[in-house]
Amino acid sequence: MLYREYDDETLVKLRKVELEITDEISRICEKHNINWFLVGGSLLGAVRHKGFIPWDDDIDVGMMRKDYDLFIKYAKEELSNKYYLDCFETNKDYYLPFAKLRKNNTIFDEEENHNLNNHKGIYVDIIPIDNASGEDNIRQKFQAIMVRSITCTMFYKNKIRPLKKLRYKPMVVILSIFGKHKLMEIQDKIMRMYKDDNSEYVVILSGSYNYKKETNKRSIYFP
Repeated sequence: MLYREYDDETLVKLRKVELEITDEISRICEKHNINWFLVGGSLLGAVRHKGFIPWDDDIDVGMMRKDYDLFIKYAKEELSNKYYLDCFETNKDYYLPFAKLRKNNTIFDEEENHNLNNHKGIYVDIIPIDNASGEDNIRQKFQAIMVRSITCTMFYKNKIRPLKKLRYKPMVVILSIFGKHKLMEIQDKIMRMYKDDNSEYVVILSGSYNYKKETNKRSIYFP
């Protein structure tokens, strides 16, 4: 979620629902021995503020790819009917390289997808973390550019942003020949390019920063 102005009462209600969603993530993960942790501003808030950053309105959860896959599998089978797992495996129009767990019968209507006919419930982001070589090489640059290009293409195909406001315009035009779900399948395969589950480095390819900044040693996350 992007930063917004809220009155205190609204922000408290929003965070309360997000914590409830996080409890559901925790329930499934504990049942199936899936590792998960806070990332980004959520982690910073937990350490620095012992909770949310005062102006923050979201929760970001990270999982290594194998754990992420297990979570998607079991969440599809075992989620409480209070929640909806929003990802390309469950939603043919989904357009992001990570999942969202949403609470049913709530509304968080964001400007970027206001006109989409999709679930608009309050959510927690679930971010997959992939294996990486850690080297600044052409293969890793290609991987990062393709992931971003496909996300931009999905924004274009879903009329979230016009072509003129997107990066990688030539790639977007080329990739637009593919259907939405096919694009997401291609993106998913590209994110999994590095197969070494013991690699020294890992990367968040769906992050807001350049892939170099999102590439870190696995030892930062574990133990």
